[in-house]
Formats: sequence, structure tokens, C-alpha cells
Amino acid sequence: MATFKLNLATIDGCPAPKELAAAIEEYGLPDNEEFGVLNCTASDTAVYATIIRKINQAIQKLDPETGDVATTAVEKVIVLPIGVFPQKQRLEVYEGPAGGIDQIAGFFASALALPTVTHVIDLDIPAAIDKLRGSTERFQLKGIRISEYAHNSYMMGPYAPKFLETESGMDFLGEYVDFVTSASVKFQGPSGRVTVTLSPKACFRFSLANEEDKPSIQALLRKLI
Repeated sequence: MATFKLNLATIDGCPAPKELAAAIEEYGLPDNEEFGVLNCTASDTAVYATIIRKINQAIQKLDPETGDVATTAVEKVIVLPIGVFPQKQRLEVYEGPAGGIDQIAGFFASALALPTVTHVIDLDIPAAIDKLRGSTERFQLKGIRISEYAHNSYMMGPYAPKFLETESGMDFLGEYVDFVTSASVKFQGPSGRVTVTLSPKACFRFSLANEEDKPSIQALLRKLI
């Protein structure tokens, strides 16, 4: 199964698509800057681009002859494909963790000097599950991860139970909803099974049996917020 990301955020103060695309294209791929642009396209309503962020990562190597440990800085490139919809005040990041949203916010505000303000969107997990249950076939709540759990005085901490029945999972979710860090659900997509991981932020990870289902599943996830 192929796995994809869809991280959603609001973005205020964003210029019109053509103006935004021009600013992104003009920035280009400078050698000595943290950010760079691999590509950019625009329509009347949206801008799609691939932004990279360069960071230095320390790598330690052992010299077997001397026993010395040397540290070398290696450049690492983070690839962030994005979609921006100024009229909807929406930013989408299609790879990476939720932190990618903050990196794109930094690129717009610092590298492009745009007056944009970006916020990750909160997700109501129980409400999202109810929407998926009502709009998909063969829905199943597979598992929940919580940050705080105390079964008794001898066991406490993170806990990630799996469920054979959705109703049992919903009962557990209702009791520990304030501590949920993620929930995993499955349902039938247009041409195969789909697995989606929900988190308290609108940052989705989903796996597809058939990659052709990707546009329809993205559209379904957007409706959860």
C-alpha cells in the first residue's frame, strides 16, 4: 500500500495566486539560503510549488586507527510540496510531519517577506470519525493512541489499544478523548481499502490499496474540518 500525507492549515494575508507565484518563482534556488524553489505553477485559484529547506546534520565517524571520533556536517534537504488557495485561506502540505506547515510559514514570512499568518487547524477526532462512519462503507475504528493512561496503581503512561468493534473503540475514545494523540480508521475507498491516521491537528496520513483513489480520499479528508 502507498502512503501519503495531507497537512492542512489556514493562511491569512496571502496575495492573489499570480502574485504569489511570481514571488515564489523569483526567489528561485539560491546557493547560500535556507530555502529554495524547485518548481511552481499557478491557476486563477491556486498555486502549487515544491519548496526545499536545507539544514546541516552532524554525523559522527570513528577513525579505527586512532580511536578518535570526528564530527562532520552533512547537508540534508527537506522536500515540501505545497498547494496554496488564497481565496479559501488554505495551505496544504503534501509530505512530511505537521512541522512542515511551520517551515512553509517561515518561508513565506521571512524568505518572501509576505504579510502572511499561518495556523495549523485543530481536528475534532470524535466528530471526524462520525463523519467518516456516515460517508464511507465498511468503516472500522482500528486503534487509538493516548498519552496518559492508568489502568491501576502499577501501570500508567502511553497506551495504544486496538479494537475488534468500532463501538468498543468509541466508548474508549469518549472516556479518554482529552488524551488522544492519534486514531486509526479503515474503510472502503472507490477501488480498495483505505487506512487513515487522525490526529488532534488536521495533519492526515493515509494509505491506499489503489493510488488512483488519492484525489477522492483527499477530498474526503478536507471535508472533516
